[in-house]
Amino acid sequence: MISEEHPDRLVLHVAGMDRPGVTARLMRIIAEDNAELVDIGQSVLHGYLVLSAIVNIPQNSRALRRLLFEAAELGMRFEVTPFRGPRIDPSYATPSALCVTVLGPLSNGVAAGRIAGFMADKGMNIREIRSLSVRELTGLELIADLPPGAALTDTELAELRGSFLSMGAELGVDLAAQKDDLFRRIKRLVCLDVDSTFVRGEFIDELAELAGCKEKVAEITARAMRGELDFRQALIERVKLLEGLPLERAMTLMDKIELTPGADRLVRALRTLGFRIGLVSGGFTVFVDELKRRYGLDFAFANELEIRDGKLTGRVRGTIVDGERKAQVLKDMAQVYNCRLEQTVAVGDGANDMLMLQTAGLGIAFRAKPKLQEVADTSLNHQDRLDTLLYLMGFDARDLLEV
Repeated sequence: MISEEHPDRLVLHVAGMDRPGVTARLMRIIAEDNAELVDIGQSVLHGYLVLSAIVNIPQNSRALRRLLFEAAELGMRFEVTPFRGPRIDPSYATPSALCVTVLGPLSNGVAAGRIAGFMADKGMNIREIRSLSVRELTGLELIADLPPGAALTDTELAELRGSFLSMGAELGVDLAAQKDDLFRRIKRLVCLDVDSTFVRGEFIDELAELAGCKEKVAEITARAMRGELDFRQALIERVKLLEGLPLERAMTLMDKIELTPGADRLVRALRTLGFRIGLVSGGFTVFVDELKRRYGLDFAFANELEIRDGKLTGRVRGTIVDGERKAQVLKDMAQVYNCRLEQTVAVGDGANDMLMLQTAGLGIAFRAKPKLQEVADTSLNHQDRLDTLLYLMGFDARDLLEV
C-alpha cells in the first residue's frame, strides 16, 4: 500500500478533562455543517478524555472553524492534520493480530517498554493498548498487527510464547500471547484441575497424613507430577497405602481444605456470565463431588475410591482419570454443551494436565511444573489468585466489579 492524500479529509485530535456532553457537542457540528465522519475513537484515562476522528470537511464548510471554537469553549486542546492514509487495495485483507496480556507490577514502564520493543523487532505494530486494572497499573492488554500478508503459524506462535515466558520470568510479570481472533473473545467452557489449582495442596497427601504414610505418598506424588512416573501406576501405588483408612475420617479433610485465592470469585463470575465450569481431577470423587455441590459447578470427574465397611480398601474403581482421560472429558463436555474446542479453557499445574491443556482452545499452566509450562498456551507464575485467568479471557477489573 502507498500513501494517498484526500484533500477534504482531516484528522482531528481533541484532549482535555472529560465531562458529559463533550462528544455530543462536537458531533452536532459535524452533522449541522454537512461534514462526513469517516472513523472515530475515544478513551478516558483517569478522567482525561482523548478523542480522535477522521472527518471529510469540504473546503467551503464552516465545520472546522466551529469545531475549533467549540473545543476552546470546552477547555479542550484541539489539533488538526491532513489525512495521509494508505490507498486500500480491494484484495487487501485485514492483518492478522496478536493479543498480549501482561500481568504484574507495570508502573515503572520497564515491562511495557521491553514488550513494545520486542514487538517492533518482530515487525508488529501495536494498534491498541488497554489497561486491565483500576487503581495501580497491574494489567495491560496489547493488540498488535502483524506485518501485511503475514500470518502466525502454530510453530511461530509457540516460539513467541516461549520468548514471552522467558521475558516474563526476567521481568517478574506474566505474559500471555494469543491470536486476536473471534474465538479469543467467545470462550464458553472452563475445565479446572483440582489439587494445587482449584484448591491448595493435594488431597492424596492429606489422606496420607491421616493414614500415617505421608512421606511415602508425597515422594510418589512429586515424581508423578514431574512426569517421571506413569500416573496410573503412581495412583495405584499411592491408593494402596491408604488401605484401612475410615471414610468418615477421610471426609474431615473437607472441613480443612482451602480454596486457591480467587477460586470462588472465578466461579461466581463465570456462572454470572453464562459459562459452563467444572472440575477434572486425578484426585477422588468423594472430595471433588462435594466441591461441585458446594460451588454449584456443572460437572466433576475424578477417580472413585473403593470403600467397604466404611473403610478405604486401597483400590480404585472404574476408569482412572489420567492425562488421556482428562483430555477426553474436555472433548466430551464441549460436545455436551455444544461448543467448539476453540471455545474451551483448561487450567492445571502438573504433567497429568498436559493433554487437556493442549486440547483446549486456551490452556493455562497455573503456578505449574516446568514441563507443563513448555506446552501450555500461557503460564501464570507470578499471580497467586485463580481469578486472574479472567484477564486472559478478555475481561478487565471493571468487568469483574460488575459480577
